[in-house]
Amino acid sequence: MTKQASEQLARLWTESQPIVAAFVLSAVPDFHQAEDVLQQVAVVLVREFEKFDTSRPFLPWALGIARNLALKSRRDIARRSKHLLDEGVLDRIQAAFDETEESLIAIRKLLRNCLSKQPQKVLELLQWRYAQDLRAHEAAVRMGITSGPVRAMLHRTREALRKCIRRASHGTVEWI
Repeated sequence: MTKQASEQLARLWTESQPIVAAFVLSAVPDFHQAEDVLQQVAVVLVREFEKFDTSRPFLPWALGIARNLALKSRRDIARRSKHLLDEGVLDRIQAAFDETEESLIAIRKLLRNCLSKQPQKVLELLQWRYAQDLRAHEAAVRMGITSGPVRAMLHRTREALRKCIRRASHGTVEWI
Protein backbone atom coordinates (compact mmCIF):
# COMPACT_ATOMS: atom_id res chain seq x y z
CA MET A 1 0.00 0.00 0.00
CA THR A 2 1.33 3.43 -0.89
CA LYS A 3 1.95 6.09 1.74
CA GLN A 4 -0.90 8.17 0.29
CA ALA A 5 -3.30 5.20 0.44
CA SER A 6 -2.20 4.47 4.02
CA GLU A 7 -2.86 8.06 5.03
CA GLN A 8 -6.23 8.05 3.30
CA LEU A 9 -7.24 4.81 5.03
CA ALA A 10 -6.09 6.18 8.40
CA ARG A 11 -8.19 9.32 7.94
CA LEU A 12 -11.27 7.44 6.77
CA TRP A 13 -10.99 4.79 9.51
CA THR A 14 -10.47 7.44 12.21
CA GLU A 15 -13.71 9.14 11.17
CA SER A 16 -15.68 5.92 10.76
CA GLN A 17 -14.34 3.71 13.56
CA PRO A 18 -16.68 4.97 16.32
CA ILE A 19 -19.70 4.42 14.09
CA VAL A 20 -18.53 0.97 13.03
CA ALA A 21 -17.83 0.19 16.70
CA ALA A 22 -21.36 1.26 17.66
CA PHE A 23 -22.77 -0.96 14.92
CA VAL A 24 -20.67 -3.94 16.01
CA LEU A 25 -21.66 -3.42 19.65
CA SER A 26 -25.31 -3.41 18.63
CA ALA A 27 -24.84 -6.64 16.68
CA VAL A 28 -22.56 -8.64 18.98
CA PRO A 29 -23.89 -8.99 22.53
CA ASP A 30 -20.57 -9.62 24.26
CA PHE A 31 -18.36 -6.52 24.67
CA HIS A 32 -15.08 -8.41 24.39
CA GLN A 33 -16.27 -10.38 21.37
CA ALA A 34 -17.36 -7.07 19.79
CA GLU A 35 -13.85 -5.67 20.37
CA ASP A 36 -12.41 -8.71 18.59
CA VAL A 37 -14.78 -8.19 15.66
CA LEU A 38 -13.81 -4.52 15.45
CA GLN A 39 -10.13 -5.47 15.28
CA GLN A 40 -10.92 -7.99 12.55
CA VAL A 41 -12.74 -5.25 10.63
CA ALA A 42 -9.64 -3.05 10.80
CA VAL A 43 -7.44 -5.89 9.54
CA VAL A 44 -9.76 -6.59 6.60
CA LEU A 45 -9.95 -2.88 5.74
CA VAL A 46 -6.17 -2.66 5.56
CA ARG A 47 -5.90 -5.87 3.56
CA GLU A 48 -8.67 -4.94 1.10
CA PHE A 49 -8.25 -1.16 0.88
CA GLU A 50 -6.57 -1.30 -2.52
CA LYS A 51 -9.79 -2.83 -3.88
CA PHE A 52 -11.93 -0.03 -2.39
CA ASP A 53 -13.46 2.38 -4.91
CA THR A 54 -12.52 5.76 -3.44
CA SER A 55 -15.28 7.47 -5.43
CA ARG A 56 -17.79 5.73 -3.16
CA PRO A 57 -18.50 6.42 0.54
CA PHE A 58 -16.17 4.59 2.92
CA LEU A 59 -18.55 4.05 5.85
CA PRO A 60 -21.06 1.79 4.05
CA TRP A 61 -18.15 -0.35 2.81
CA ALA A 62 -16.71 -0.59 6.31
CA LEU A 63 -20.16 -1.36 7.74
CA GLY A 64 -20.64 -4.12 5.17
CA ILE A 65 -17.39 -5.73 6.27
CA ALA A 66 -18.39 -5.26 9.91
CA ARG A 67 -21.77 -6.85 9.21
CA ASN A 68 -20.18 -9.92 7.63
CA LEU A 69 -17.72 -10.35 10.48
CA ALA A 70 -20.42 -9.72 13.09
CA LEU A 71 -22.60 -12.41 11.49
CA LYS A 72 -19.67 -14.83 11.54
CA SER A 73 -19.05 -14.03 15.19
CA ARG A 74 -22.74 -14.43 16.00
CA ARG A 75 -22.78 -17.86 14.38
CA ASP A 76 -19.75 -18.78 16.47
CA ILE A 77 -21.49 -17.79 19.72
CA ALA A 78 -25.05 -18.78 18.76
CA ARG A 79 -24.75 -22.11 20.54
CA ARG A 80 -24.00 -20.34 23.82
CA SER A 81 -26.66 -17.65 23.77
CA LYS A 82 -30.28 -17.32 22.73
CA HIS A 83 -30.30 -13.51 22.99
CA LEU A 84 -29.20 -12.59 19.49
CA LEU A 85 -30.91 -10.30 16.98
CA ASP A 86 -31.98 -12.01 13.79
CA GLU A 87 -30.30 -11.09 10.50
CA GLY A 88 -33.26 -8.98 9.36
CA VAL A 89 -32.92 -6.73 12.39
CA LEU A 90 -29.18 -6.52 11.79
CA ASP A 91 -29.86 -5.46 8.17
CA ARG A 92 -32.18 -2.68 9.41
CA ILE A 93 -29.59 -1.51 11.93
CA GLN A 94 -26.94 -1.34 9.19
CA ALA A 95 -29.32 0.61 6.93
CA ALA A 96 -29.97 3.10 9.75
CA PHE A 97 -26.23 3.57 10.28
CA ASP A 98 -25.76 4.08 6.53
CA GLU A 99 -28.52 6.72 6.42
CA THR A 100 -27.16 8.67 9.37
CA GLU A 101 -23.45 8.59 8.42
CA GLU A 102 -22.96 12.35 8.11
CA SER A 103 -24.95 13.12 11.25
CA LEU A 104 -23.02 10.56 13.28
CA ILE A 105 -19.66 11.95 12.16
CA ALA A 106 -20.79 15.51 12.92
CA ILE A 107 -22.11 14.52 16.34
CA ARG A 108 -18.87 12.73 17.13
CA LYS A 109 -16.89 15.89 16.37
CA LEU A 110 -19.25 17.99 18.49
CA LEU A 111 -19.07 15.44 21.31
CA ARG A 112 -15.27 15.48 21.24
CA ASN A 113 -15.35 19.27 21.59
CA CYS A 114 -17.91 19.12 24.43
CA LEU A 115 -15.90 16.45 26.23
CA SER A 116 -12.81 18.66 26.11
CA LYS A 117 -14.66 21.10 28.39
CA GLN A 118 -15.34 18.48 31.08
CA PRO A 119 -13.33 18.18 34.31
CA GLN A 120 -10.80 15.36 34.55
CA LYS A 121 -12.88 13.60 37.23
CA VAL A 122 -15.85 13.41 34.86
CA LEU A 123 -13.70 12.20 31.96
CA GLU A 124 -12.27 9.49 34.19
CA LEU A 125 -15.77 8.38 35.21
CA LEU A 126 -16.92 8.30 31.58
CA GLN A 127 -13.85 6.26 30.67
CA TRP A 128 -14.60 3.73 33.39
CA ARG A 129 -18.30 3.49 32.58
CA TYR A 130 -18.27 3.46 28.81
CA ALA A 131 -14.78 2.45 27.64
CA GLN A 132 -14.10 -0.10 30.37
CA ASP A 133 -17.79 -1.08 30.73
CA LEU A 134 -17.80 -0.74 34.52
CA ARG A 135 -21.13 -0.57 36.32
CA ALA A 136 -21.94 2.48 38.44
CA HIS A 137 -21.26 0.61 41.68
CA GLU A 138 -17.83 -0.50 40.38
CA ALA A 139 -16.93 3.07 39.44
CA ALA A 140 -18.17 4.21 42.86
CA VAL A 141 -15.77 1.81 44.56
CA ARG A 142 -12.89 3.29 42.54
CA MET A 143 -14.00 6.80 43.49
CA GLY A 144 -14.53 5.93 47.14
CA ILE A 145 -18.19 6.96 47.18
CA THR A 146 -21.56 5.25 46.95
CA SER A 147 -23.20 4.43 43.64
CA GLY A 148 -26.01 7.01 44.00
CA PRO A 149 -23.76 10.03 43.43
CA VAL A 150 -22.03 8.22 40.56
CA ARG A 151 -25.37 7.59 38.84
CA ALA A 152 -26.33 11.24 39.41
CA MET A 153 -22.98 12.43 38.01
CA LEU A 154 -23.39 10.25 34.93
CA HIS A 155 -26.94 11.53 34.40
CA ARG A 156 -25.90 15.19 34.80
CA THR A 157 -22.92 14.67 32.51
CA ARG A 158 -25.01 13.04 29.76
CA GLU A 159 -27.50 15.92 29.99
CA ALA A 160 -24.71 18.51 29.88
CA LEU A 161 -23.14 16.83 26.85
CA ARG A 162 -26.51 16.61 25.11
CA LYS A 163 -27.14 20.34 25.70
CA CYS A 164 -23.61 21.24 24.60
CA ILE A 165 -24.05 19.32 21.34
CA ARG A 166 -27.44 20.97 20.72
CA ARG A 167 -25.97 24.44 21.29
CA ALA A 168 -22.94 23.72 19.11
CA SER A 169 -25.04 22.29 16.30
CA HIS A 170 -27.48 25.21 16.37
CA GLY A 171 -30.38 22.77 16.16
CA THR A 172 -29.08 20.95 13.07
CA VAL A 173 -28.76 17.66 14.98
CA GLU A 174 -32.22 16.15 14.90
CA TRP A 175 -32.12 12.93 16.89
CA ILE A 176 -30.44 13.92 20.17
